[in-house]
Amino acid sequence: MKEKLVVVAVVIAHQGKEDLLRDGLMELVSIARTEPGFIQYDLHVSLERPGEFLFYEIWDDEQSLDLHNNTESMKAFGAKAGQWIQSVTLNKYRHIS
Repeated sequence: MKEKLVVVAVVIAHQGKEDLLRDGLMELVSIARTEPGFIQYDLHVSLERPGEFLFYEIWDDEQSLDLHNNTESMKAFGAKAGQWIQSVTLNKYRHIS
């Protein structure tokens, strides 16, 4: 069985831009869930830091993630949301147990 790619992305909003970023990220969820190679794409918000968002994603493979990251939807999101985002951290994992 081919191993799936697990991605954990943390996106932190600039102060005062939390609601705009949350709404924009929520739009991405419904789009990502229709993309080739999608398995799971869940968005979470920190209980302690309301401007911190976490994506837990599972993709078929690296190619599926690359396709997702280069869709017109992701490019459009980046163009409008860049001013709302303080930082993004993306980590990739493989399931071992």
